[in-house]
Amino acid sequence: MRGIDRSLVNRVGLLAVAAIFLITVALSNLLLSGFRTDLTDNRLYTLSEGTVNILESISETVNLYFFFSDRAAADNSYLRNYAQRVREILAEFEEYAGTNLRVTVVDPLPFSEEEDRATAFGLRGISLGLTTDQVFLGIAGTNAIGDEEVIAFLDPNKETLLEYELARLIYSLASPSKPTIGLISGLPMSGGFDPMTQQPKTPWVVTSQIQQLFDLRPLGSVTEKIDDDINLLMLVHPKNLSTTTLYAIDQFILSGGRAILFVDPYAEADTPA
Repeated sequence: MRGIDRSLVNRVGLLAVAAIFLITVALSNLLLSGFRTDLTDNRLYTLSEGTVNILESISETVNLYFFFSDRAAADNSYLRNYAQRVREILAEFEEYAGTNLRVTVVDPLPFSEEEDRATAFGLRGISLGLTTDQVFLGIAGTNAIGDEEVIAFLDPNKETLLEYELARLIYSLASPSKPTIGLISGLPMSGGFDPMTQQPKTPWVVTSQIQQLFDLRPLGSVTEKIDDDINLLMLVHPKNLSTTTLYAIDQFILSGGRAILFVDPYAEADTPA
C-alpha cells in the first residue's frame, strides 16, 4: 500500500511539474513575445538604428522574394544554416516594417516556374558536388511601381554584410527618388582619366557604394553656385578652392543647406598640387 502511495505521489509530482512547465511556456509566449536578446560577440542578431529607421519609414509596399533551393541543399548544412540566418533576419525586418514589407520564401525546384522566375530576376545558382542541379540562395525585391533590385547570391562568407545588403536593397525600393549629394573633393574619388596610362580610372569603392543609394553629383573646384536641389554637400579633403567656390559653399550653408566635411592631414591618396 505504501508502494502504491509512493508511485501515485511520483505520478502526481510529474504531472505537476509538466503543468508548471506548460504554464511557464504559455506565460513566456504571452508576456515576452516581443522580447529578443543577442548574445553573439559581434551582435549579428541586433539590427542597427539605421536599418530600423529605414524599415519604419517604408510608406508603400515592398515585396521581397527569398529564393533558396531547400531540397537541393538538403545535405549541405553550411548553406542550410545560413539560409536559416537569412530567414531570421527577414522575419526581424518584418517586425519593424509591419505590413509594408512582404517576404515570400521560394524553393525553386529544377525545371519549375520558380526556377525560371529566379533566373529571370538575375539570381545566380551554384552547383554542389557532382549534381547538376542549381542551388539558389538569393533575394529579389520589387516595389509598387515595378522597380526591381536583386542580390544574385548571398555569400555566407560575407555574413557581416548581410544586414547592410538587405537594408540597402529595401531602401532602394522604398525610395525610388534618390537624394542628391554634391561632391567637392581634392581626391580622385570619381575615377577620371589617367594621362600616364591613357586609360580611365576606376572610381573608389566608397564612391560606388554611395552611388547605389544617392544621386552623386561631382562639382568642380570652381563652382559659382551650389544647386538648390542638392540635399547634402559633401566636401572630401578639398584643396585649392577658388574664392568663387568658397563663396558658393558659404551661401549654400547660410541658406539652410546641409554639408559634411572630411579632412585628413595624412591623406595617402592626396597628390601634391
